[in-house]
Amino acid sequence: MRDKIILLLALITFLLVGCLKEMPDKELTVSIESEDPIRNLQKLTPDEFKTNVMILGVPPLNVLRKDFSPALLDSLIYVLKKFNPSLICIDGISPKQIEVFQHLDKYHSKLAHSISAKEINLAESVRKKYKISYAKAVEEVDSLLRKENANNNISVKERLEVIKNLIATYDIYSASLQWSYLNKEEKSKADLENSVKEELEQLINSNDENSSIGIRLARELKLQKLYPINDYSDKFYLDKISDKLYEDMLISEVYLNSRKDILDYQSDKKLKEALAKKNLLPFFKHINSVDYLINSSNKNWGIYYKMFLDSGLDRTRVALWEMKCLRIAANIREISSFYPGKNILVIIDVSAKPFLEEYLKSMGDIQIMGL
Repeated sequence: MRDKIILLLALITFLLVGCLKEMPDKELTVSIESEDPIRNLQKLTPDEFKTNVMILGVPPLNVLRKDFSPALLDSLIYVLKKFNPSLICIDGISPKQIEVFQHLDKYHSKLAHSISAKEINLAESVRKKYKISYAKAVEEVDSLLRKENANNNISVKERLEVIKNLIATYDIYSASLQWSYLNKEEKSKADLENSVKEELEQLINSNDENSSIGIRLARELKLQKLYPINDYSDKFYLDKISDKLYEDMLISEVYLNSRKDILDYQSDKKLKEALAKKNLLPFFKHINSVDYLINSSNKNWGIYYKMFLDSGLDRTRVALWEMKCLRIAANIREISSFYPGKNILVIIDVSAKPFLEEYLKSMGDIQIMGL
């Protein structure tokens, strides 16, 4: 009996070795499942407990000019209200970055003034009049808004203090949101310069995406603050390479042959149809669709991977864009860390959407939501 068992085991071993030898010829492979460490972390948090992030890719709405009216966004606002975000991030330069840039060096200070002159001028005006520092203003805003959240109530006097301190921190969109909660009489009695009042009113009624979507939605949801999360660190380098990069691209056959493919006739058609029906929701769904984002990314960014310029500046351009998006993603993640399991809406230029979604969905407890 023992001899039979040994013979049987030898036969099984022989057959197994023979099968394994044949596997390469038959293009068969044996793989051992290995867990990606990040994917493993993502499995630890059930979907219903994850932080839901919706990246709303937007075009520059102010180009619509006379064609724009708030009614065009009614259906979009309705959909976003159903998502019910606990906080809204907007496509504005981060107040923290403005403050850092102004004290970094002369070049960064000049850069800060070129991209956020309105925010800086208003902040300096309010700080001078009320003797408020940036750091003190940040503390005051946090204190007053914590009180509002605890009591679900804030007096007119306290709201005006919030507005002044928000302006002092360059956060003019949040200040405009707070200003919109005041009635006409309260606004007229407010101890603010007329130029400041006019700027706040103008922002409330602007058709740019931060105002027409961000402020409007936050107001309807009774939120108290917006979160500017854009980053302009790349501009420091782009200003140095842009002329040389453009010169190199103009002698690249790959670039010259691609220029005819830049125009997006389908999206233009979708926009015209949406305007005719006075409803921009279908257009927003189109530019936030996977098909559009793939085509758009290939057209606008794929070219930089195909030119192989001798200077290497084509790849530098892409790297700087990715750096910018990574820092925006970091800003979103920093803010979202205090709202675990909540819904977060990010209003950002549509070109950044696929990059932000890819970065954020790799994080442990974030779930990307569609429009």
